[in-house]
Amino acid sequence: MDNVILGAVVKARTPWLTTVSVDVTALRSVTLVVVFSAFTFLVLLVLRDRLGALQLLAASTGAAILTVVTKDMIERLRPKEAQQLIVVSGFSYPSGHSAATSALYLTTAIIAGRHVHHSGARAALFIAVSMVILMVAASRVYLGVHFATDVVSGISLGASWALLLAGFFVRVNPRDSS
Repeated sequence: MDNVILGAVVKARTPWLTTVSVDVTALRSVTLVVVFSAFTFLVLLVLRDRLGALQLLAASTGAAILTVVTKDMIERLRPKEAQQLIVVSGFSYPSGHSAATSALYLTTAIIAGRHVHHSGARAALFIAVSMVILMVAASRVYLGVHFATDVVSGISLGASWALLLAGFFVRVNPRDSS
């Protein structure tokens, strides 16, 4: 199934989609993630949401550790270099980009949701975050550096970690569960 999906994606490539995919995959670049995380961390500290800041830090750190451990346990090779549009190294499963994006952006939405009291705004926030997560995951398959199951597993790992942390932090501070 993975090879069929990747083959169909390779046949559907166009120059403009390649440009878009390279830009979208950068939403999980180290530079952007550090800047986004630092900014969000500082905003949470200004809002005196120390538990939110800690939750954000735990989400990013935990997702990175879970990804490395899982990749080293499974050791799945990436798609053939001939199918790759960018150069990457390391194992393929699970997609670190998908896991990290899911954990970071979903955790940010969960924390922001505690500060946003309008249900429509919360829904828009979660829809936007979901779209970013799906776009980053799709870009990894499009660029030929992951199989579809790699990105689905990465999303699942990152989202599970974010939701586990959300449940833990609600138990630690129940008044923030609104």
